[in-house]
Amino acid sequence: MLYIEKKNYMIKDQMIDFNGILIATKSCGSGKDAIIFIHGSCMSSDTWLPQLNNQELNSKYRLIAFDLPGNGQSGWFKNDTKGYRPKNITPLIKTIIEKFNVERYLLVGLSYGTNIIGEIDPPLPNCAGILLEGVCIVNDAFPASAIITPGPNGHVIVAANPTDQELRDYTFLNVKSKEVGERFIKSYRSADPAFREELGKAMAESDMGDELENIRNWKLPVCVIFGKEEKLVKTDYLNGFEPLWNKKVYHIENASHVVNEEAPEEFNKILLSFAAEVFK
Repeated sequence: MLYIEKKNYMIKDQMIDFNGILIATKSCGSGKDAIIFIHGSCMSSDTWLPQLNNQELNSKYRLIAFDLPGNGQSGWFKNDTKGYRPKNITPLIKTIIEKFNVERYLLVGLSYGTNIIGEIDPPLPNCAGILLEGVCIVNDAFPASAIITPGPNGHVIVAANPTDQELRDYTFLNVKSKEVGERFIKSYRSADPAFREELGKAMAESDMGDELENIRNWKLPVCVIFGKEEKLVKTDYLNGFEPLWNKKVYHIENASHVVNEEAPEEFNKILLSFAAEVFK
């Protein structure tokens, strides 16, 4: 089932400062425990609307999503674009926690959002669990070149301005849903091209840490979700990852890379079960 966006008056839009640029945030829900959502490269917090508009999630938890720097409605780094590298974005998570007065929380990352979580070192306090979707966390044993399988137009991930045809071919090879794909293309074109270029430089210069070990160091349950039709990332490389919740990787029917949008009912069901357990 494809999520159809609905207006929800309960979602509050707010801009906050981070290293001199404005970060667009969305928040809603109630309860003392929070779920913080981190989207993928060249996307926006809109990708989390199927979760932000979910009645059960709203009734139990505070839900917080935000646009990464250079993405969505957030500002762009004009002087030092190295601020876009994942290790330099990680302090934003602490800023979000402080600005929203979050006590206990669950981190949810999609695609590049999983790398941002993976770069957090040392672990932040009061986190109850981590959910990783469309995972592409890396280390020396699993470099990006070994786990990412993007097809013939993989350069789109790090290119400043690929052609429209290259972008469409890349997108619809890796995204099952036409609507999700069209939204990605729009958000890709509105993102700062330097954001993608800095991601490429970070990978080329090995400017990324041991993200698997960093996540192990949280000593928390980690829920890993892939779509059964995932093509962008190898889906078996975390099968033996020690912190796995329920000792398994979840593979969701009728979904590819963006499971939370393509199969929101199943994704939300897993998220609710995971949150209920880690927030006990």
